[in-house]
Amino acid sequence: MVGSDVEDWQRFLTGRGLLEGSADGIFGPLTAQATKDYQSGAGLDPDGVVGPGTLAQAVRDGFVSSTRAVEAGMDADVNCTSFASCVVTAGMKFVVRYYSRSASKAMGVAEAKALSAAGLKLAVVYQDRQNIIDDFSSEKGAGSAQRALDQAAAIGQPEGSAIYFAADFDPPSADVRGSIAEYFLAVNRAFSTALVRYAIGIYGSGLTCRVLRDASLAQFAWLSGSTGFRESKTFRPRAHLVQVAPERKICDGKLEIDDDIAQVADYGAFRL
Repeated sequence: MVGSDVEDWQRFLTGRGLLEGSADGIFGPLTAQATKDYQSGAGLDPDGVVGPGTLAQAVRDGFVSSTRAVEAGMDADVNCTSFASCVVTAGMKFVVRYYSRSASKAMGVAEAKALSAAGLKLAVVYQDRQNIIDDFSSEKGAGSAQRALDQAAAIGQPEGSAIYFAADFDPPSADVRGSIAEYFLAVNRAFSTALVRYAIGIYGSGLTCRVLRDASLAQFAWLSGSTGFRESKTFRPRAHLVQVAPERKICDGKLEIDDDIAQVADYGAFRL
């Protein structure tokens, strides 16, 4: 509740005419009320807390951190080619899209080029289902890795960028250290011998992200928007990307998205 992050927030509120006086770095009653006023004006829950949803909106509204890179983005599970310019107008700097067995879900080269041409960064996550523990094993990790590498090659994803892999549920520690770790070990083995080298990312709960990052099985971490998942709050400062729930629609209600925040300059994104 004190420090440079609060000063940055106070300067943002002052710039919008919601807070008077100099930024003192103390989140007191006046700052709390100004925060509620900002949230009300933005159509957010006026709880006075600068959580992921409030921060995502503020970044789109021009909030700048003096201590770290912060970017607003989104993820979607449909082709966004026709929405590229609208996504930019909505304040997004990056788009997360999928590699997948599902043709309707997977990003192709035409979409990747269209989003890149609009000035958007791209990040990718591999997911077919991966929302129950039965979706994870060494054999399944090897298969997911190969399909991800094939699709990355098909669009020409640049070497050194990242491919995230999803664990889209809230597994206990034993499952993370067991079947999910085995899955990611297989992904690492496949990536270590690939012709084009990519970094590996994890999308999941705070617990899943922490364990796999600490075990060096993933370089990048994208925290799920499900705040009830294990260690969501405690891992959030360490996440490269933070997903924001709930989903919402943009582009005249035609495109359903999740908002995301990039908390670092390098989160494995790329452009074609």
